[in-house]
Amino acid sequence: MKHVYIGLDIGTTSIKLSAVDNKLNTLYENQYMYNYLTPHKGWREIDPNTWVEIVLEGLKELFLRVSPHEVKGFGITGQMHTTVFIDKHGCSVRPAIMWNDTRTKEMIPKIKARLKAHESSAHIAKIVSTGSPLANLLWVKENEPENFDAIDKILFAKDYVILKLTGHYSTDYCDSSTSSLYDLNKDGWSETVQNEFGFNKEIFPPINYSSAVVGELTEEIRERLGIEARISMVAGTGDNVAAALASACFENDQPLISLGTSGVLVIPNQFHQLKDAGKNVVAKIQNGDDTIITQGTVQAGGKSNSWWMENIYRTKDYAQEQEHIPTQLLGNNDVIFFPHLNGEKTLHANPEIRGAFVGLSLETTREEMYLAVLEGVAFGIRRLFDFMRNEEDPKYFTVVGGGAKSGLWLNIFANIMQFPIKHVRKSQEAVHGAAILAITASEGAFSFDSHEYQMIQPDELLVQKYNKKYDNYLVLSDAILQYTEAVKNK
Repeated sequence: MKHVYIGLDIGTTSIKLSAVDNKLNTLYENQYMYNYLTPHKGWREIDPNTWVEIVLEGLKELFLRVSPHEVKGFGITGQMHTTVFIDKHGCSVRPAIMWNDTRTKEMIPKIKARLKAHESSAHIAKIVSTGSPLANLLWVKENEPENFDAIDKILFAKDYVILKLTGHYSTDYCDSSTSSLYDLNKDGWSETVQNEFGFNKEIFPPINYSSAVVGELTEEIRERLGIEARISMVAGTGDNVAAALASACFENDQPLISLGTSGVLVIPNQFHQLKDAGKNVVAKIQNGDDTIITQGTVQAGGKSNSWWMENIYRTKDYAQEQEHIPTQLLGNNDVIFFPHLNGEKTLHANPEIRGAFVGLSLETTREEMYLAVLEGVAFGIRRLFDFMRNEEDPKYFTVVGGGAKSGLWLNIFANIMQFPIKHVRKSQEAVHGAAILAITASEGAFSFDSHEYQMIQPDELLVQKYNKKYDNYLVLSDAILQYTEAVKNK
């Protein structure tokens, strides 16, 4: 009998289901869109049962095409930080507060100050922001005391689905370590945070390895699905770790660049090395695993490309515009683009920083402007890497996401980063990372087949030219930071 594994991805506006075999060959896949609530300006909430009902309807459809008796397990991933508040009966106390909610904006400076007052929680102060579970929980305590008193557990998005499908409370290291409620040095829920903000330690769920089996579908859920098979479910992980897992980031411990809406740099290491720059995320896929991934973001990374093409050029024909850029312009462009169009949060934690072009003249061409945008994002990623890198040089960078479809952009990255760029043509998504967790739980491990991939090598001459341009980019960066600070203090 063949074995089938199901991946679930609880996204911000959609839920994906994928059924695969143990080689990640897709047997069935579907996506279900949904909307969240915005009851007030800056508020973003959702009834968490929305996720459960969609998952159950999706599974009913899936089981019409895949025999439930062939399914060996469920893996799950999803949006990080979204906070669900559970009472003693396992029901949601109020709508979940989502990761992109900004109602706590005015509270964040005070929260940071209280965290910095304690040496054991100073590292948490660097990552707390609007939408963080700590901020969400504190907002409920201060603004809805009756709801706060009713809280028996807090969970994250994927964990609520696990609770409703299996009846078990659980979370994983990824979601907990990025919640601003976790002590990275002690590898567990922060007692300092609990004492400082008056949180009962009993509200925090047990933390499991991502591939650990935490339960199986309850009898009630099996009846709703019309199946008899007792299918197990793993603890799962956050979407960033799942995406890195699906991109083979952990297999050779090589850094990953994701060019989606943002530009994300992920650097894994197996030795629990905590970096001063970037967000340190505890991965811990299996028992004995001590992997940390350090993540940094150019927030407008991939979006800079679509902004320039669609808002400025008024076209969506990316390929045609890139074909017009002459090869000899690479490394010789007089225009430099600063890509932080909507703030910078990894190195400077400044939401007021904005983008800029320099080097413009009356002779500047359309092609130089567009090339500068592509180069600027790569320069921004390189600066993140300079601050976040491991001691040992990487062998290559894997690049995934929509931006990885551009051969020109991959070439630019190879020469600006100064290392080969690996582009896997059969790109996987976070939902497949979830399925990998189920495969790992059942079979003990998962290893990638040698997918067809393309390796783009840097050109020594272009590397030298881009190194000089990168020095100029750093000068521009420092000038913009000084300008932003001066305007702020005016």
